[in-house]
Amino acid sequence: MSEILTIIKVAVMFLLGLILIFDGYKLEKIIITVLWFLLGFNLATDVLTLVNFSTGLVPFIIEIIVGLCFAAVGFKLDRLAFFVAVAYGMYVAIPSYFTLSNNILFLIVRIILAVVVALIALKFKEIIYALIASLIGATIMKKAVLLLFPTLSSGYITVINIIVIILVIVGILSQIEEYHKS
Repeated sequence: MSEILTIIKVAVMFLLGLILIFDGYKLEKIIITVLWFLLGFNLATDVLTLVNFSTGLVPFIIEIIVGLCFAAVGFKLDRLAFFVAVAYGMYVAIPSYFTLSNNILFLIVRIILAVVVALIALKFKEIIYALIASLIGATIMKKAVLLLFPTLSSGYITVINIIVIILVIVGILSQIEEYHKS
């Protein structure tokens, strides 16, 4: 019985992966809504941790409610939500690449870079959604293969990774072509 459930799960994962790889840009509202839910949930978790109120059912419910509120904003204001999500991601990522000794100057540079990258991202929004959807879809398909064959050697894993990269590239190109046709 568990083998049948595994096969069904793998089939659903493959189907979902293919949908995301080849039609994911059409799900942009869902993608930004999920991303904003995660942003709100994680922000609530961080705030509750700061005030030493991070374990138990009540904090979890608060995190869910905040996540749902953020998701509603992301769904309703998808263009603004996309801009903020990219700017926030860039703002968080910058310190991984460089820092400045002057904290105030570094804060200003981070904000300016985050806004500029987010404005550029708005111009290429469809490509970014196609990239995100293709990456998620290919990752789901890879996990499905690994669920079906959990003890593959590193050689097979390398082949699977190459196939994932090819799927992502083909998915992005086909989604962009389809977007331009519609």
